Amino acid sequence: MSVATFTEFLRSPKQVVARTDVGAVRITRRQGRDLMLVRADEMESQQEGLALASRIMRAKLSTGDMLAALASLFSWMSLFDQDEQAQFATDMERLVWPAAELGRYGELLREFHRWEGTAQAYADGFSSTMPTDWLAEPTDVPRP
Repeated sequence: MSVATFTEFLRSPKQVVARTDVGAVRITRRQGRDLMLVRADEMESQQEGLALASRIMRAKLSTGDMLAALASLFSWMSLFDQDEQAQFATDMERLVWPAAELGRYGELLREFHRWEGTAQAYADGFSSTMPTDWLAEPTDVPRP
């Protein structure tokens, strides 16, 4: 996190705002509380990650079992076979606790969205047994 004075922010806002590409900027003020300048997408991602981690941890603590906790939260897990369900539970268990402890939710969100995307593909009729090399070589087809 970088730091800028309020005066610096008023005099050269573009330079201070440009620092948000690296992370949050703390803006110090003599006559008031400090401010934080954060990109909206980072704040939204942080909020989404915190909400997801909280839901998973709360369910895990109430059931005692990560697989049961996730199944109670995400009905789309029923589209997975037993091995996939177990792997999803393992992945979430591995990522949720460090994410919550460190306050960094990027990897948890990415992995969660991968699994959610897989469930969406299954709901659209794709299956895990379908060949995955069918897009390896594009072929021209007549226009429908």
